[in-house]
Amino acid sequence: MKKTVNSEVGRKRNLIETLYRHSDLSVESIANQADMSIRQVQNVIDKIRKRDALDVLVEQSKTPIKKIMTTKVVSLEPTKTVYDASVLMTQKGVGCIVVTENGKPYGIITERDIVSGISGIDISLKNVTLEEFARRPVITAKIHQTVEEAAELMIRNHVRRLPVIKEGKIVGIVTVTDLAMFLSPTRRPGLADSILHAISRETAARKSR
Repeated sequence: MKKTVNSEVGRKRNLIETLYRHSDLSVESIANQADMSIRQVQNVIDKIRKRDALDVLVEQSKTPIKKIMTTKVVSLEPTKTVYDASVLMTQKGVGCIVVTENGKPYGIITERDIVSGISGIDISLKNVTLEEFARRPVITAKIHQTVEEAAELMIRNHVRRLPVIKEGKIVGIVTVTDLAMFLSPTRRPGLADSILHAISRETAARKSR
């Protein structure tokens, strides 16, 4: 009986993968054809996306991280305030600020951190320093590491931004978008979205716990 159930599950997963890869059907339509719930089908598709992303990472594993990093890192000292960070993000058009002390990574603060950390609290952004507010410790990559290692760090630590260091000091930053855009030309259209989804879903799952 168990063998029959497993066989049926396998058949449905194969059907979902075939429809996902070779049709433009919506998740709802695939769920109807597979006789499964939308949530079950989405879970299967999520696993396919993650597998695709990891397959490409293996193909590109030896590419140095410095090939895709942004060298212009927007940073502030820990003594600056959350208000200073908010203004600088707007001026520079970035989604995060790396907090540094003498050029060395101290912490990181994102737009989402500001919104979720301050919303509903009766406190001025000008009264909170980055030393108090920044997320620490900051997860970093070394300049000699590879794209694959950077992606593994992001997934393992549930982060979307990875400052890059050389001899202890910040020399660049890699985001999940940088990673996706670098890898996307190597496979079918839409892979960038799949990679973003794979890492972002890990982050969302972590925050919901």
